[in-house]
Amino acid sequence: MSARVLKIAHTGQYEFCDVELDEDGGIPLQTLQDAVGGLIEHVDVPVGDALDMWINEEGKLNGLKLNDVATRLSGIWKWGDFVVGDVIVCAHTPEGDSVGLSPDNEAILRKELAR
Repeated sequence: MSARVLKIAHTGQYEFCDVELDEDGGIPLQTLQDAVGGLIEHVDVPVGDALDMWINEEGKLNGLKLNDVATRLSGIWKWGDFVVGDVIVCAHTPEGDSVGLSPDNEAILRKELAR
């Protein structure tokens, strides 16, 4: 079984793609870590419903490149912060498990990215 996610490269290129789910129907930790190239840190996405952005926890320490698209989508620039490196965006259950994007969430993200 697979789920839809959004991957945003530090270059600004992005794609909606499918990732494999674990036996419980969630997105495995290893998938999130592979997408960002290391340990993960959570950033809220203030659009849609229950959306999460996962970034490289040590990205700034390791000198990863600025990700303008992810910074804009997360809204953290409002507080003088920014996102670096590649990121992955997915949804979560009420229990906090990472899951795929709903069609509505994908449509909302596409609209935000087109701005």
